[in-house]
Amino acid sequence: MCLHDRLDRRSRRILALGNLCLFTGLSLWRYSADFARQHDAIFNGLSFGLFSLAIALNFWAMRSAGRGNKGRT
Repeated sequence: MCLHDRLDRRSRRILALGNLCLFTGLSLWRYSADFARQHDAIFNGLSFGLFSLAIALNFWAMRSAGRGNKGRT
């Protein structure tokens, strides 16, 4: 059974939002070297916030997907 089949609509949206935050955080590190040199504190705060949000949203999506499967294997 695929992970996509086990997730309800809300969990899939939360998972997609978490993955978008992760992608944005990684892209920030890759493509904004000039901004990082000029605004170090803002860059570090923004990237840390995006990574933290991505971890929290992915954890929340997986936890809520597990609650919906009670009684099923």
